[in-house]
Amino acid sequence: MNEAMPNLTRYESTGINRKFNLADGHAHQKQNKTQHGIVSGLPSIFFQAESMLQGAVEREFQKAFFQLAGQHSVVDSERTMLCYSASLATDLIATFLSANSYSVTLLEPCFDNLATILMRRNVSLTPIREHELSPERLEASLSEMKTDALFLTLPNNPTGFSLDHDYFVKVVELCTDLQKILILDHTFRFYNDGKLFDSYQIMEDAGISYLTVEDTGKTWPTQDLKCSILGASKDLFDELRIYHNDILLNVSPFILRLLTEYVIDSDVNGLDKSVRDTIRTNRATLRKALAGTTLSPAVEDSTVSVEWLEINNQDLDSLAIVDALAAANIGILPGNHFYWHEPDIGSRFVRVALARDCDEFADACKHLQQQALLR
Repeated sequence: MNEAMPNLTRYESTGINRKFNLADGHAHQKQNKTQHGIVSGLPSIFFQAESMLQGAVEREFQKAFFQLAGQHSVVDSERTMLCYSASLATDLIATFLSANSYSVTLLEPCFDNLATILMRRNVSLTPIREHELSPERLEASLSEMKTDALFLTLPNNPTGFSLDHDYFVKVVELCTDLQKILILDHTFRFYNDGKLFDSYQIMEDAGISYLTVEDTGKTWPTQDLKCSILGASKDLFDELRIYHNDILLNVSPFILRLLTEYVIDSDVNGLDKSVRDTIRTNRATLRKALAGTTLSPAVEDSTVSVEWLEINNQDLDSLAIVDALAAANIGILPGNHFYWHEPDIGSRFVRVALARDCDEFADACKHLQQQALLR
C-alpha cells in the first residue's frame, strides 16, 4: 500500500501546484461576465470599504448572504461572528466544546480537518454514518447517542448528503428532546438544490442549543478572499464570543465589501447561472469521461461541488490512484482521510473537485481518461 500524507489539506496543497488541480474544494472557476465587472470595480470597492463603519459593512454582507440563503430570520441577527475561514470558526467551536468537556457525535465520512481540529482540542468523538440518519433509523440512532452534541455537515462534503425540511425538523425535535447541542457545517450550502427553508427559524422556534458555520470560499471565485459566519443560539453565544474576541477583531472591510458584491450578483442573476451550472456541466463531463473506467459515481444524485467516486477494482486503493494521477500532473483527494474513524473504508473512494473553469476541467478529464491505471 502507498504511504498516505497526514491529512487532506496536505494533498490539497500539493494539488494546487499541479497542472490539473482537482483536489481542493475551493471555488476556482473563472469569472463570468458580471463577475468580471465586479473585479473591474475593485478600486471603487476598496474606497467604499475605507469610508464605511465596520459594523455597516458587516451588516450589509450578512444581510445579503442570509437573504440569498433563504435564512431570513437571521438577516439582522446579533448572534453571529465573522471569521477569516471556516476552519477558524470550527476551531472556536472546538474550544467551546473542550472548555465545557462536551463530547461530540460527528458525521463520517466528512472532511478530515473537522475531526482533527476537534481532537486537537481533546474533544471526545464518536462517528455516525449517513445511513444511521435515514428516516427509518433516525430516532433510534439519536436516542442511542451518548455524546453531548451532534455535528452534521449539510450538505456533506464529499457525498452531498443533506436533509429536507421535514427531515431537518425531526432532527431538531429529537435533539431538543434529548438535550443535545446541534452543530451544523453549512459551508457548501449554496450547492443544495433542494427547496430553501429557514433552518435558523426552525432551531430558534424549537429552543435548541445550536452552533453553525457558514462560508463563502466554496462558492464564489474570489482568489480565496473569503469569510465564514459563526452562529450560536442564545444560551451559547456569550461564551463563544469571548473565544472569538481572543482571536480576532474583525474581518477586512474590503473583503466583506467584495464578497457582498458577489453575493448580490448571485441574488440578481440566480445561483444556477452564477454558481451551479458550472458544477452541473463539469459533473456531466467527468461522468462521461469515466464511463467504462474503474471509477464510478458513488452518489448518483449529488449536487455538491465535488464528485465522490467509488473504485471498482479490488487491486487498487485510493492512495494508488491518487499517486498515479499525481505523476500525470492531476491532483485529486484519497477517500481514506474522509473516513476519519475507519480509513480502510475510505480507501475504496476518491474525490474530485468540480468548481473549475469548464474548458480547463474538460481538458483535465481527457487526461484522466487516458490513464492506463483506470482502464
